[in-house]
Amino acid sequence: MRALLADTQVSVERLRRDVDSLRDQQKDAGRGRSPAVSDLNQKISALDLRVKALEGSPRPPEMTPTPPPLGEERPPEPQVPQSEAAQIAMRSESSALQGGAVPGAYKSAMDLYRRGQCDVAVTQLRQFIRDSPTSDYADNAQYWIGECYYGKKDYNRAIIEFNEVILKFPKGDRVPSALLALANSFADSGDKIDARLILQKLIGEYPKSEEATVGRQKLQALTE
Repeated sequence: MRALLADTQVSVERLRRDVDSLRDQQKDAGRGRSPAVSDLNQKISALDLRVKALEGSPRPPEMTPTPPPLGEERPPEPQVPQSEAAQIAMRSESSALQGGAVPGAYKSAMDLYRRGQCDVAVTQLRQFIRDSPTSDYADNAQYWIGECYYGKKDYNRAIIEFNEVILKFPKGDRVPSALLALANSFADSGDKIDARLILQKLIGEYPKSEEATVGRQKLQALTE
């Protein structure tokens, strides 16, 4: 639509130039009393009508982005440092967080996490675990507590929290992410030996997971 408007403006300018040129010819013909004066007058009148018609054309409406339906609003992008483990975990949860099956308390805590309000998020995540210890999202909540501390570079506390995922929820779907995040925490704190041991456990117990794929690369980097 913007292109159409631009073309129209170009056409108007071109016709105006044609009218000016014909008027110059009209003056020359008038001075020479040429019989072509009446023909030039007709051409000028016709071009004037075309210019007025184009200038009077309705302007295309402004293009404004259409907001997504309320049910399809995406959660804000995380404002905290995202490790590979956190990125994998977030991708696996993203569709669920947009749906209506997620407990409201957990969803509220995750909104805080995404906005970088980790201190408040940790409090709400712990409360969610106390209130709903058997929820399918209890292990997720424990995992994100660890990520909050990892994002603040409190690696010792992050190690404790990630280890809680493995101890309390050994059959939960956040264990592979917790293992990868645990290895990251050890490595970033300077403990490469324990980092390698955790990565070997991750690869051995969850060989087909996305976390194991990342873990193999990290293990190779730590052994070089």
